[in-house]
Amino acid sequence: MIQPTEEDIALAGEYVLGLLDVAGNAMAEARIATDAAFAKEVEAWRVRLQPMLAGDVDPPDRLWDSIEKSIPPVAIQDLGLGKLAFWRTLTGMSVSAAVILGILFLQKPGIESAPTPAKPLIAALSNENRTTSLTASYDEISGRLIVLPVSLDTGKLYPELWIIPADGKARSLGIVDKSSPTAVIIPNDMREFLVSGGTLAITPERAGGAPDGKATGPVIASGKIARL
Repeated sequence: MIQPTEEDIALAGEYVLGLLDVAGNAMAEARIATDAAFAKEVEAWRVRLQPMLAGDVDPPDRLWDSIEKSIPPVAIQDLGLGKLAFWRTLTGMSVSAAVILGILFLQKPGIESAPTPAKPLIAALSNENRTTSLTASYDEISGRLIVLPVSLDTGKLYPELWIIPADGKARSLGIVDKSSPTAVIIPNDMREFLVSGGTLAITPERAGGAPDGKATGPVIASGKIARL
C-alpha cells in the first residue's frame, strides 16, 4: 500500500474537520472510495479527533489547563510554515489532547459521550472494463448526494443517475454533469432507497432525461452503495 504524502495527511485532516468546500469535499470522498491508503488516513484522523468533535458537553475548566500543558511551545518564526507543519504538529498534539479528554470525562460521573456520527455512504461506479467512471457520496442527515465524474463519457447524450434499491426498480435521480461535481438533494420520499447494498447506475439519455422515468439508454456504469 502506498503511504500517504504530507499533502494527503493535511487533506484528510481538513476533510474530517469539515474545512473543505463542496468541490474539495467531493474530491476527498472520491479518494476515499478509490484509494485505500487515503481512506485509512481519514479514519486515523477520525479516531484522533473524535473525543474533541463529539457532543456539546461543556468541558470542565481544569481541562484547558491540562491541554495547554500538553501543547508544545511554538516559536514566533514558526507561524509562517504553512498548513503542512500545522497538521504535523496537530497529529501528535491531538493524540495527547484526546487522551486527556478521555480520562477527564471518564472521571466525571453523569456525562455520557455523544454517539459517533454515521459515516457517509459512498459508491464507485465502474464501466464494463472495471474502470471507475464516477464516485458518489451521500450524507443521510442532509440528504445531499455528491457525484464526482472521473472518466465519464456519454458522447452527445447526458448522464442520468439512477438508484436501484432491493426491489430492483430503477428510480431516476436526475441528470448529472459529466465533467464537474454535481450536488443532488434527494427528495424526502426517495431517501429510503439510498442505503447500503443499493445500486447507483448511469445511462446516457437525451436532454431533459429519460421520458416517463424509464431509461432508454444502456447502463454504462454502476456500483454498489457501501458504508465508508
